[in-house]
This record gives sequence, C-alpha cells and structure tokens, in this order.
Amino acid sequence: MTDMDDKEMELRSAEALAPKLERWSVSAKNVVYFVPNLASWQNLGVITAYPAKYLPDQLLAKDTKIFLDFGETLVGKVRLRLECICQPDTPIRLKTMAAELPYEAVNDPETYQSGLGRGWLQEEMLTAYEMPMDVVLPRRYSLRYLAITVLACPRSGVKITSAEVVAQSAAGKDLPPPLPDWDREMALIDLACFRTLRNGMQEVLEDGPKRDRRLWLGDLRLQALVNHVTFHRYDQVERCIRLLCACTDERGRIPSAVLLKPHPCAGGFLLDYALIFARLLLEHCKFTGSLALAEEWFDLARLQLSFFREGVDDQRLFHASGCPRVFIDHCPALDRDTPATCVAIWSAEALAELAQLLKRPAKEIAALKTEAAEWRQALRDNRFDSKSGMLQSGHSRQLSWASQFWGILAGVLSPEEARAALTKWEQQPEMAVKPNTPYLMHYLLEACRKCGMEELLQNTIRRYWGGMILRGADTFWEVFQEDDDFYTPYCDTHDPRNNSACHAWSGTPSFFIRK
Repeated sequence: MTDMDDKEMELRSAEALAPKLERWSVSAKNVVYFVPNLASWQNLGVITAYPAKYLPDQLLAKDTKIFLDFGETLVGKVRLRLECICQPDTPIRLKTMAAELPYEAVNDPETYQSGLGRGWLQEEMLTAYEMPMDVVLPRRYSLRYLAITVLACPRSGVKITSAEVVAQSAAGKDLPPPLPDWDREMALIDLACFRTLRNGMQEVLEDGPKRDRRLWLGDLRLQALVNHVTFHRYDQVERCIRLLCACTDERGRIPSAVLLKPHPCAGGFLLDYALIFARLLLEHCKFTGSLALAEEWFDLARLQLSFFREGVDDQRLFHASGCPRVFIDHCPALDRDTPATCVAIWSAEALAELAQLLKRPAKEIAALKTEAAEWRQALRDNRFDSKSGMLQSGHSRQLSWASQFWGILAGVLSPEEARAALTKWEQQPEMAVKPNTPYLMHYLLEACRKCGMEELLQNTIRRYWGGMILRGADTFWEVFQEDDDFYTPYCDTHDPRNNSACHAWSGTPSFFIRK
C-alpha cells in the first residue's frame, strides 16, 4: 500500500469520527450601549439600555445603531426577524458587526489596521424588501454582542421583532456542574474554561472559533486535558489526532495545524508542536485506557525527534536558527534554544514511557532515556547560571521565564532549584522575559504542579485568569497582558480587534482545579 493510500485511509477513519453538532437558540438578553471608562477593559464600559424583550416595540429609523447583548459568548448563526408597520416602499439595508468584545463592536471597520486580513472581522451587509422577513446572517460567528446599523429603511422605520443566535457545539449546550468546594471567583473561572472548550468543539477542536478556526496541535493537547475533566469526548480528540497524522509531509513531519475545508491539509510546521505530539499521544492513551492509537502512531511520534536533532551541535546544544520555526510563545524577542531543548527532553521522556507501555525493546527505551539525559546535561553544563540558579538561552545567554518553566518540566532544574525559580517568578516577574499568552502561562501551572507549589498555582489562576474575569471575560482570551489592554501579536498599531477572545489554549485552569 502506498503512503497516499495510508493517508486516505486515515482521513476516512477521521471522517468516521466526525461529530454531530448540537444546536440550540439563545435570544438577545439586553440592548446595551458602551461608554468611555478608563477603569474598564479597553476603556469601554457596558450599560444596559433596556431588556431585549422590549426590542419589538422600537421603531428604528435610518442611521439608528443598536447593540444587542446575548449574555454570553456563543458560536453559531445569527437569525433576525424584520417587520414594518406597513408595506415598505424601499428596501431595508442593515450593517451588522458580530463581536466577542465591546471594542470590536464599537469601532469602525474602515479604521482596521492589522497584519491579519480584514476578512476575519465579522461584518456583514444585508438587504431585505419583503416584510416580514426572517434573515439568517451568512457566516458562523463567535460573538456576545451584535451591532446593527440601519443604513436605509422606509420613512415609517423598521422593527427587529426577534434576535437570536442558533448556537452550536459538538459538546452540546450543557456545561458541567460547578464543584461545590470552590468560591465564586474560582467557579467563574471554571465555568469560563468550560465555555471556552465547548465553543471550540466544532467539526474539529478549533483554536479560535472567531479567527483562525482550525485545528492546532499545541492547542489540541491543552483542550484534551480540559476535555478529560469535563466533556470526556475522547472520540473528538482521536479524530483530531488522526487528521494531524493524515496530513504529514513527505518527510513525515506532523503539521502544526490542519485546515479542514475544502479538504484537510497541513497548515505549516512548528518544531515544538511536533515534539508535543508524543505527550498528547501518551496522555490520550492514559485518559482512555487504550493503547490502540499509540500502537499506530508511536513511530511517527518518535520520528519528530529527528527534526530536532538536525539543530543539535557537537556539544549536544540546540540552535533554533536555521531550523524549522519554534513557537514557545508570541514573543519576537524570545530566544528559543533552551525552551525548545526542554520540549525535546519532555518529548523523549514521553516516548520512553509510551515505549514501556507498548512493551517495546528495552534497548529502544534506554536510547530515548539516554538521549534525554545527554540534552539535559548539556544544558546544565552550558546554560545553567549557578549565581542566579536559572537557565539561560542562546549565545546571548538570555534569561526568560519560558526557559525556567520548560526547564522545570524537563527536569533540568532540580526540585530545589525549580521551587527557587518559581518563587522568583512570583516576587520578581520583571527579572526575565515574561510570557505574553495564556499558552505559556499554562506551562507555568504545570511547572507549579510538578514542584508541589499548589499555593502559587492557585494564586496564578486567580490573578491571571481571574484578571480576565474581572475585565469582563466569560471565555478566555488568546493573549492577555495585565498591564496592556491593547496588546496584539499581529501588528504594531495596537489594534486588537483580531485577537481571539475565545481561544483553546487559554481554558486550562479547569484541569488543575478539577484534578
């Protein structure tokens, strides 16, 4: 059988696991308006004008603009019912903008500046003539707010007699019940994690249902952790694993992402994501109690280490320059040599554990453990600063928190050194290059758990993820800097409208809360 035949078979296996999306209707809760407020996130406060049940009583004239609040962030289609008090003598034209956050709703799309295409903005124009009319906006949206501007209508005006989101998710409508032992703050964080995962569970486990809308390997591992303590949809995780394996390139590299339409295809390669695949596979087998996928894909997972070895020199040190892109975090200034090496160690250890479970030859297991130990020792010999007790990275010997978090997970730092480093993080976060995303912050939580620093773990969840809740989040955001409301990794203009406000890699506190 050819490699192409293998991939076609794998795509068919993945398609057999395609979910049936459940749908439910959510009516608008309130008509709101936004006011400048320097104390609110992105300087906008939300004030209720009137409950949406009174919307049918309002005659909207030309140039009227209203904002609907659906009460929570949802993913689905928007349906409006338009009516006039008499037969219209001119078509009705509306402009709409679906938004996850107020800043998206109020700003003119003509002012949009970003390195990402304007097409991701959820703006539409619709024209209606025969009244009454039910209108379904053309796209699937991720939204909490809907801005509606009346561009043209009869002199007598137009009514919007109903407005609803037909929400959808492979996980269904219901969210798991809250844990009884936690306070309100932690319960809200837990709930937002559920909603973040639920909204991303579509035909695949998407990274961001508003923008990007694809399967990403790095996000998938974190979604699988939360799924394990919430929805238990292991079939959907398996589907995503099979799609990733079916889209490898001619060298056998597992893609960092898969685009589903019009047919599944690879969306690039990130070395650290490919290395994480081994850990995803190991955890999936442990969660499900089945080694079937590991039997199929162990050799592919192990192959990913060979792409890391291409960047390793005679001293067993890795150099990211000249190698495939390494992500680690949205941070151009970050030196990735040490964090990437730690990801490779972590991957080799996962492979060794998988090999033991699969009863592979002892020689094979020993080789993986030996290689991980050599890379670990190379970092200790060349990148550990005994004065600070912290790992450095690259020729510049950069100090970053990414190196410390990953160094803890890879066992490069001893338990005592790890606890000392995390104490410094808590007391002096400015002493090293800081994380920019909840993605890297998740690995801080894993490092805390490995060190037994449960108090720091909980305090970090409360401060960082709780900080998003205090700023109005009901799903967790793609990027979050506590001191910069307008941070975006996609442009220099500080226009954050294409940041995702419901993002897969951000919803992991539930895994720690419930474990």
